[in-house]
Amino acid sequence: MDFLHHFEQLEDNRRDINLEYDLIDIIFLTMAALLSGAKGWKDIELFGLAKLEWLRQYRPFPNEIPTRHSIGRIIRSIKADSVIDCFEHWVNTQRQSLGQEHIAFDGKVLKGSRQRRGDNTFNALQLMTDKKNEIGTM
Repeated sequence: MDFLHHFEQLEDNRRDINLEYDLIDIIFLTMAALLSGAKGWKDIELFGLAKLEWLRQYRPFPNEIPTRHSIGRIIRSIKADSVIDCFEHWVNTQRQSLGQEHIAFDGKVLKGSRQRRGDNTFNALQLMTDKKNEIGTM
């Protein structure tokens, strides 16, 4: 998958003894689960267990799906700036392949997606599309 190719430059800070699961496999699992509505590490793990056959169409997952604790630990070890750089590189590759100077996005808030827990208000789900609806939801 071309999209995941852009994430291969991420630095894996784990020690050799903790490399049972491939970083790109975990990134793919996490992104697929989040785009399917997962709301936490447990949801990501459950998604992976339920969709392992589908996931293996794109990535090998030789050691199957890690526990939610391992998923969280692996994702938290990645530097946020590095992930943003990977996304920017992917978006710029898409923009250049379309011969465009920039990609214009239209953002909408998904009705009913704002969550409140006690005094905390969580961000609402944002729907992002380009002007021609070629990029889809983010």
